[in-house]
Amino acid sequence: MTIWIGASSLIVAGGLTVSGLAVAQQPYPDLKGTWIGPGQFITQGKTDHWPNAGETEPIFRESSWPLVVDRQEGSRFVGSHGLTNGTLRDPVFAVIREDRRTIHMVHDDGTFNTILTGPDTMEMCRIEVTAVSRIVGCRQLTPQK
Repeated sequence: MTIWIGASSLIVAGGLTVSGLAVAQQPYPDLKGTWIGPGQFITQGKTDHWPNAGETEPIFRESSWPLVVDRQEGSRFVGSHGLTNGTLRDPVFAVIREDRRTIHMVHDDGTFNTILTGPDTMEMCRIEVTAVSRIVGCRQLTPQK
């Protein structure tokens, strides 16, 4: 009985090790191209992308912000983002975590926490705090076809 339990434990441990290696060897998703979709935001103060008419209270906003991934090497990529109808585009760079779903992204004045929610979908959430403004929001993105 002791030999059977010991052998069973080794088989289970070996199976877990092999399955862990299989996950680690999968390629990172190819995200190159333009991703677009609706977003919901709350802003307060003067921002680079939205007009400020002197409001002092937070403003609920909806807009489309494309993410363009220009170059990717493994888990790292660079690109830009900006309002669909705007001319201002901010450069971004990012790293995909080992789980191949979680993405950490930065640009000149904020961060994005992004999750790949499916093979062709991502949720990209933004937090920005400056001396004159605050922004928080999320958008649901899919590759532009």
